Amino acid sequence: QAACEARGCTWCATDVANAPWCFFPEDMGSSTCFCCRATLNKRQALSLFGNDISPVVLEVEFQTRDRLRFRLYDPNRQRFEVPLKIDSPGVTADEASYDVE
Repeated sequence: QAACEARGCTWCATDVANAPWCFFPEDMGSSTCFCCRATLNKRQALSLFGNDISPVVLEVEFQTRDRLRFRLYDPNRQRFEVPLKIDSPGVTADEASYDVE
């Protein structure tokens, strides 16, 4: 927790399986964190498909120099997720060979 907060990230312990506890603050500014998390809310416009979920959480994890993982989920309702565990050395955004905007 101390290392996370020292980088300017947000620490939030959670019981959601495989969810990162260290992530960028809400403004998603530049940082050296391993992950970032943002809560996305639906616009008030009509939807083409209907049954939209709002809010939705977007998590992005810089797993390796060449691999990024993103996850979208409903924070208010659990759903099945494939129980695939992928070990991640957790590179920082500055070490990655890709950019995220």
